[in-house]
Amino acid sequence: MPLVNVLADMELWGIGVDIEGCLRARNILRDKLRSLEKKAFELAGMTFSLHNPADISNVLFKQLKLPIPETQNKGKLHPSTDKQCLDLLRNEHPIVPIIKEHRTLAKLLNCTLGSICSLAKLRLSTQRYTLHGHWLQTSTATGRLSIEEPNLQSVEHEVEFILDQNGKEVNSDADRYKVNARDFFVPTQENWLLLTADYSQIELRLMAHFSRDPSLIAQLSQPEGDVFTMIAAKWTGKNEDSVSPHDRDQTKRLIYGILYGMGANRLAEQLECSSDEAKEKIRSFKSSFPAVTSWLNETVSFCQEKGYIQTLKGRRRFLSKIKFGNAKEKSKAQRQAVNSVCQGSAADIIKIAMINIYSAISEDVDTAASSSSTETRFHMLKGRCRILLQVHDELVLEVDPSYAKEAAMLLQYSMENAVSLLVPLHVKLKVGKTWGSLEPLQAD
Repeated sequence: MPLVNVLADMELWGIGVDIEGCLRARNILRDKLRSLEKKAFELAGMTFSLHNPADISNVLFKQLKLPIPETQNKGKLHPSTDKQCLDLLRNEHPIVPIIKEHRTLAKLLNCTLGSICSLAKLRLSTQRYTLHGHWLQTSTATGRLSIEEPNLQSVEHEVEFILDQNGKEVNSDADRYKVNARDFFVPTQENWLLLTADYSQIELRLMAHFSRDPSLIAQLSQPEGDVFTMIAAKWTGKNEDSVSPHDRDQTKRLIYGILYGMGANRLAEQLECSSDEAKEKIRSFKSSFPAVTSWLNETVSFCQEKGYIQTLKGRRRFLSKIKFGNAKEKSKAQRQAVNSVCQGSAADIIKIAMINIYSAISEDVDTAASSSSTETRFHMLKGRCRILLQVHDELVLEVDPSYAKEAAMLLQYSMENAVSLLVPLHVKLKVGKTWGSLEPLQAD
């Protein structure tokens, strides 16, 4: 229940938006989309709707006679043109990357920027525009928070493209555009800053905590060094200096693939290898971290026996299909069991951090009556700092620049000490004038 007060304040206060910048970006994107449509029509030899999957399917597989990828098309009226299919066709025809880019930019224009412009409200007291999403505590099965009207947890990062003033594509650096939707999210108060903190590898750290794997715990407890490089060295038997960026990336994909319950076929797509190679990588990794393997099996067995999983703070997610479903449903529930323990526990942790931060900065909480040393230590932040957003493992605050150092210290302390695990929790702090222009910050 304490979280209700936090979310209510976040809804009421909202987050600032740069409406003029957003409108300018929309005009540029419209020009780019028209340019892409023109080029697509030329390549297809006909006009069609790039917003209609059936039209796209007709162009790709009937007009241009491209090979139909071997994906799940059973029962569909036309072959799929989803992201996976287009990725498989990316080298078959120059129209494919144009369709993909059009989809990306159309979503940015119509969903993200469209929502900002249509839902932003002018605050009379400050003459600044703000967005007020609706926070939901019970809409996700894992317990993570979500937000709607608009959904600010899926705001795209920067996109870049080339376009001249007449809508024709050129190769001049002067006509290269960058649109970052996060640039249009700003503090609600003039001259204030946005301050963010993002948990580093929180689900991996939770896996180490639950599995009690001594090797994984030792590596995640190192004060310095790159976690995935260290794990890659352990797994491959190489020295850390010999671990290539490719090795690191493969290790990271493999770890999260195992954590999210990916099968060999899905993981093979992620690692760009064969299914047999993916199976061998999974086997090799699990043999390097045997306690992780034991925990994965124990988690599934517990869920099969009880019908639910339990997060770090005792919250339960019921997965009845693990006992009573068909083979496909049981397999899916087994993957969900492992993933839900870590994702659900990560949700527990960030909610605790939010409550602790709010207690320290809210003007509605009486510091004098509180016994919390944290609230007393950071009493100067009341009215000078607010929680604006929670995005997965990240918190976004706004702060008076005069108190940025203190706010950063509170944010880091509250998030890293929300719970006690067998491995330390770490956050990365950033600060900036917009959500898209944040720079790393080191809290003293």
